[in-house]
Amino acid sequence: MAPDANIPVVRQLPEEFQEAAEQSPAVRHAEDLAAVLDDVHGIPADVHELRSGNALVSVSPGLLAYTDGESFWWTSPELSGAGAPALSSASTLLVAAEQLAAHYAILRVRPAASLLDSELPLLADVILADRVAPS
Repeated sequence: MAPDANIPVVRQLPEEFQEAAEQSPAVRHAEDLAAVLDDVHGIPADVHELRSGNALVSVSPGLLAYTDGESFWWTSPELSGAGAPALSSASTLLVAAEQLAAHYAILRVRPAASLLDSELPLLADVILADRVAPS
């Protein structure tokens, strides 16, 4: 029996494509960055979707990169002229990965306890602020 031309044919995407189709551009961009960090630099990273629509790539304690799906930004462990961590950014995936790998190397030689006293962001603080509504 031939299909009726007036009835649309509904096909379901394979599971791996369904997940990608549902992801926001920010999450896809963050996952691409995490993949480059792991594949090219040997740095594992986690991706977290934020309620703002942005996504977060957790590279290490104190090194969190944000993306809106177009560019990346993060707080650098390198100090500005005023002695505080500086904001870094990159508009391309490869540049962001290179700079984050360099910043990761800086943080790897610092004692972990020193991060608690720094102005660098910690994943728990960001996730808590994103998930908990102010009272």
